[in-house]
Amino acid sequence: MRSYSELRGEGASRRDIEHAVASGAVSRIARGWYAFPGAHPEVVKAIQHGARAGCLAGCQLHGLWVPPYTGLHAVYGAGCAPSLRDPDLHSYRAPQPRVPVWPLLDCLEQVVQRHSTETAVIVLESALNLRVVSDEEVSLLLHRHVVRGALVRRHLSSAESGSETRVRVFLQRRNVPVRPQVEIDGVGRVDLLVGRSLIIECDSLAHHSAKDRYELDRFRDLNARDLGFDTARLSYRQVWQQWGWTRAVLGRQIRLGRHSRPIFS
Repeated sequence: MRSYSELRGEGASRRDIEHAVASGAVSRIARGWYAFPGAHPEVVKAIQHGARAGCLAGCQLHGLWVPPYTGLHAVYGAGCAPSLRDPDLHSYRAPQPRVPVWPLLDCLEQVVQRHSTETAVIVLESALNLRVVSDEEVSLLLHRHVVRGALVRRHLSSAESGSETRVRVFLQRRNVPVRPQVEIDGVGRVDLLVGRSLIIECDSLAHHSAKDRYELDRFRDLNARDLGFDTARLSYRQVWQQWGWTRAVLGRQIRLGRHSRPIFS
């Protein structure tokens, strides 16, 4: 994706650009904007509607892990108007950037403004885990949104996956004690330790592609059981596509006290 001024700055003449469009090498998608083959479809749509890719789409384009989403996550800046009405196309206080994707900190703030506390926590933890933003930058961002910022800050912690964050926030909201990334002697580091005795492991979409990893997980689970821990291993599908059922199961495990059993010494 290039703007007209970028192409001219890279040495292309007006005639060069017109020839590239005529030959199909590039496509003119909006006034002053050109898409090359392989251009990201969400960026193309955002530009066509007079906006820029942002919010969840922008976070994903910046390399963050984001929850599954639908719709057009495009954002238009101050003083700009969209070319259509769409609930996923919204305004933002800052001037519209000249680049096709909003800067990362703006995308994060847009998520905090427009999405649930859970979603905001997931993307912020992804950004912190990847070290593309600092604790100070996140703190300043949340400080600008007093009510929502306080809700997000209450649940913000360390995490290595969005699935882990979703499960942890679910438990925190029910005042269930839960700690992320805990090292247990004889078991290793676990995703979540709930109470004293319930381990929850959140497997990624690509998990268990290697046989050695599969065997290691079963070895860890047996060691954990020998020490008095119960282990619940959740798949990506259970966390993101069957979440209602999974919440109910986790709730029953908590009511049965699976997380408060004594640990063997």
